[in-house]
Amino acid sequence: MTKNFVETLLFASVVVNAALLIFIAGVLRKIMNALDGPAFKSFTELLVRYSSKSPFMIIVLNLPLLIAIPYYYFFGFSNWWITAGIAIWLIAGSISKMLKLPVYKSISMLKSDDLIQLNELRYTLNRGNIMQAVLYTAAVIPMTFGIY
Repeated sequence: MTKNFVETLLFASVVVNAALLIFIAGVLRKIMNALDGPAFKSFTELLVRYSSKSPFMIIVLNLPLLIAIPYYYFFGFSNWWITAGIAIWLIAGSISKMLKLPVYKSISMLKSDDLIQLNELRYTLNRGNIMQAVLYTAAVIPMTFGIY
């Protein structure tokens, strides 16, 4: 495999991550906002349960890291554009996990009739998803310069 090919794979995997988060922060957010409190709680619990066990989600969301490790081993850090994009992607993923995992846990611990708290957590989850989508998209920008 050539360096350009692996960089293109890295770029494509980060683009797919960004697209997935744009879908979640856009379409899925609107669906979750349209649900009443108990339905939102149930939907979120199901989403977390099934996505955390989904081979597709596990692979797709971790693919940039799985490609980056051998890329840096074989080719080093000479392409600063690619490195900047991967760094932004890693930081965005870490921050979003720190923000969103406690929200998911809080949602699962609430009763379905705790509507005020569920709405506050829905708002926090929406902000986290939007932030992650924006940062993943920001990671794509320097990588675009790095593959050309």
